[in-house]
Amino acid sequence: MALQSWKIGVLTTVCVAAIAVPARAAESELSRYRGVTLGESVATVIDALKAAPADVKVLRDRPSLVQELTWRPLRFISGATLEADPLAEMVLTFHADRLVRIAATYERERIAGLTEADLHEAVSAVYGVSALMSNSLATAQNAMERRTIGRWENADTLILLWRDRYPDRSGLLISAIAADAVMQQAILEGQRVEAAEAPARELALRTATAAAIVARDEKIRLANKAAFKP
Repeated sequence: MALQSWKIGVLTTVCVAAIAVPARAAESELSRYRGVTLGESVATVIDALKAAPADVKVLRDRPSLVQELTWRPLRFISGATLEADPLAEMVLTFHADRLVRIAATYERERIAGLTEADLHEAVSAVYGVSALMSNSLATAQNAMERRTIGRWENADTLILLWRDRYPDRSGLLISAIAADAVMQQAILEGQRVEAAEAPARELALRTATAAAIVARDEKIRLANKAAFKP
């Protein structure tokens, strides 16, 4: 009984951490995690997480801006160790200055021994009844693949609880359904445009490189000519 209580306590900390959402409010709170909410601006998320603006990376700037922020909880403060946080990191993805996706991964040591049912139960305590129930009996075929062991969704938001067996990792993927689809389409369009422009870019690069070599050689020739004495 003590072990079971410990398991649930750990994963409740994993999921609740900065949200503390009662199960009856889960339907309206799927989009919120660790003090940030899908749809918020880059500046709002940075402020909420006390992150550094320089940590925001541009993944793509055409046809629209896609950015990414990787955030990890503090482990130390003034030389003293903080209470261990089960969260290893969050990767937050923004499209057109709006938070579209949150990918959370948990510390392996902090979930050691927890079964898929334990993970599922703890997340369900925060987000309510899952549309997909966990089955801890993995087949040989999918034992090494990422498995979705829990699913929560409404009209706007999708949450997937996943687990990898090798290495043993677990996490949550929280996404704004419509906005994520728009972002994926924008990424595909950007890749298409880049592929179409690649030959012209390659030609321009070769031309510039060749011109630089000619200019360098001419500079060397003139310097040697001026200094040459037969």
